[in-house]
Amino acid sequence: MNGRTSTPASRALGGAAAFLLAACLAHAEETARPVKALPEEAQNAFLAKRTNAAMRWSFDALASELYALYNVAIHTESQEINRTLFTPVIPDFYRPTWRELFDNMAVQTQSAWHYDPAKNHWVFAKPEKPRVYYEMELAKDWKQENYGCYTGYLPVSASFEVDIDNMDIYVLGSYSTDNPEEAGGLHKKLRAHFAMVFAKTFGEGGTPDDMREVALNNYPALHFETLSRTGDIWRQWVVVEDGKAFLIVSEIKPEQDAEIWPGVQKMIGTFKIAK
Repeated sequence: MNGRTSTPASRALGGAAAFLLAACLAHAEETARPVKALPEEAQNAFLAKRTNAAMRWSFDALASELYALYNVAIHTESQEINRTLFTPVIPDFYRPTWRELFDNMAVQTQSAWHYDPAKNHWVFAKPEKPRVYYEMELAKDWKQENYGCYTGYLPVSASFEVDIDNMDIYVLGSYSTDNPEEAGGLHKKLRAHFAMVFAKTFGEGGTPDDMREVALNNYPALHFETLSRTGDIWRQWVVVEDGKAFLIVSEIKPEQDAEIWPGVQKMIGTFKIAK
């Protein structure tokens, strides 16, 4: 469930893409027209446009692709951000705005972004204080660690050794509709999509009929419970509210459930989406 390393295939793809697209970027830079800064109105208009660009590969490879295919320049001085391999969370059926794409990239790189008028590009950098996407009271004797796309939680004073995160919270991005009346339908579609993706990846079986609509601290959520592929108790909740999507998952060994599950229940009962 931790998933903190890339596969050889993804690393190879990212490396090849970075090499080929870097060549396109180098050529584009040689023939680039003079830099002309975007006024604030033009910045907002650009950020509101929808795009077919997808989060994939590493930050530096994606930067090359965005410049070569869309003439959109993003930049970072951070090698940590540059090397970050993206987890593609945006569904194929959804076209994000540029603002949403940048926000999703910022989640996984643990960064903040802004426009630099002097160089006419969008800069990603580590902020002084990490952005807060949700609030939740940490249960007594539990600890947390941020991995970018998700934060892992586990007890530190259990009567047994804990070798996995017993709860993870994934920040799955921001979504919107051009027609506000369609927001409810989009939220429902996103909940079903993310619920099935994780149920199929980590759990045994799972169909839309197995999902239950529940309230998670007053948020409508889609809940699913089963056994994971390793025989652990797998519980998950997908929350999409105000255009923000989250997945909460809990994986606990059956013999440890009585001790760990109450802590999970207490924490998710205080989950609140940050404004």
